[in-house]
Amino acid sequence: MRRLALALALLAPLPVSAFDYVLKFEKTCSYDSAGFKCENSTRTSRISQKSNGAWIGREGKDEIPLRVIKDDEYVLVLENPVLFSGSSTIHIMKATLRFYWSEVAYSEILKADEAHMRIGRVVLGGSK
Repeated sequence: MRRLALALALLAPLPVSAFDYVLKFEKTCSYDSAGFKCENSTRTSRISQKSNGAWIGREGKDEIPLRVIKDDEYVLVLENPVLFSGSSTIHIMKATLRFYWSEVAYSEILKADEAHMRIGRVVLGGSK
């Protein structure tokens, strides 16, 4: 009986993702030429690790490839690709299940810079 259970487990299809995280935003803070402000947020976002090890961000049906900057026992840091002159980085603190998502951008045309920090908690294995 154990051999049958083991054989069935080995034949089961691989999961779509190895890790699936729902990012539940609590605050969004922004800086621009008008100043610095923080607001409560109820937005959610999802990031997943596919079975091949690649990380993706999910917005609706779109999948955005993310680049791993650092992954150790304490933190997962992912770079989110951007079309603007700047950066977008997601830091997940594994022990506390908190995340910090920072975006910083500069516009040569507007001669202006701005920054956003999104703060919240991570829910593991949220429904797909």
